[in-house]
Amino acid sequence: MTHYDFRAGTFDQIDPDLIRATRSPWMGSRISAKEGAWLIDRGTTAPWAAIPLDAQLKDADPLVMDGLYDRAAALWEHFWDARPANVSTAKISKVLYLMRPGLFPILDRYLTRFYRTAARAAAINVAQKRPSLARFRTLYWEAVRRDIVASEVALQALRRVLPATGAPLAEQAAERLSDLRFLDMLAFAASPGQEQADGDDGSG
Repeated sequence: MTHYDFRAGTFDQIDPDLIRATRSPWMGSRISAKEGAWLIDRGTTAPWAAIPLDAQLKDADPLVMDGLYDRAAALWEHFWDARPANVSTAKISKVLYLMRPGLFPILDRYLTRFYRTAARAAAINVAQKRPSLARFRTLYWEAVRRDIVASEVALQALRRVLPATGAPLAEQAAERLSDLRFLDMLAFAASPGQEQADGDDGSG
């Protein structure tokens, strides 16, 4: 946590230090040296300025034209559309989380498995109201966003009780982690097979 989550939001650009934070033993992204160099180079032309450092996924409503959702999608697509072989959703999201920790969920196989049904339902619902997004069969960001909005009271309660647990780093986590990351961790813990997590798909 200290080498990954507590560093989220402290980077001005994707650099070797950021790439290193995504690797084992912290997040196990398996980003190779060549892939890391590509991410660093691609990041130099990414539209970071369009998205505030403190941007929150709960505010990224896909029904708002030219809003935060669309700007986040443009940033994601800047990397996704030009990605080399073996640069996956998990690798990109682990990097973008460190740059905008309240906005980008870490979409490894465990989080996508957990939210798959909700993401399909969200895609159908959004497509009915915004046909330009009908091409997407799943909308994971929207599924997670709706979960955050529905869980705000519970997440606030979690922040209040964490310091009293006496667990190492609990007080810092309560102060520093975004609601998005708390929900990510809870979903990961609840996802089937998470105890066997390894490699690029691990979200720990």
